Amino acid sequence: MAELFGKKYTNRTRFTRMCIGEAVFSLMDKKPYEEIRVSDIVKRAGVSRMTFYHYYEQKEDALADYFHEIVNGYVRERSEIIKKGGKFHDPGSIEHALKYFDQYAAFILKLVDAHLYHIILEAMNSFMMERIQPVYKIPPYELYFYGGALMNVFVMWEKNGKRETPESIAKTLASGAVFTADTFPASCDGNR
Repeated sequence: MAELFGKKYTNRTRFTRMCIGEAVFSLMDKKPYEEIRVSDIVKRAGVSRMTFYHYYEQKEDALADYFHEIVNGYVRERSEIIKKGGKFHDPGSIEHALKYFDQYAAFILKLVDAHLYHIILEAMNSFMMERIQPVYKIPPYELYFYGGALMNVFVMWEKNGKRETPESIAKTLASGAVFTADTFPASCDGNR
């Protein structure tokens, strides 16, 4: 599968890869993910089987690559914000992330519904470790926690009909509210 931050691709190869990813995505509207075959994908994308297998070993790789491109777009936008003095996990950054990924909510929710949430987490982990960690020197577990939590909040916000504003969610998440040992009882019967 294509590496998000490793190789440089020409516009033509990127276009071909995105056509394949979009083909899988559009086929998911018509049938369950498990029933989609590579032959369906190549027909829809207008590419040969050989082209498909040049880039991917399986259809899941095409979806992962497509989502990595979405994250790469986020990386480009975040880079510009950080250059202007924005911080990695301030309320503005959280708000921006919610608004950015909202553009791709249909795709993300299809991944979740197809039990492919791991694609989302793997892309977020790559982003955190390859783009955020070198700049901010934040410990890896903290980055995994933050990236997973942010995407989990995003998915629930979408599934709940986006009743809250991105601003209110960002304010809540950035408030630093954490659970302490006193928050929960030590056992189910309430005894410590």
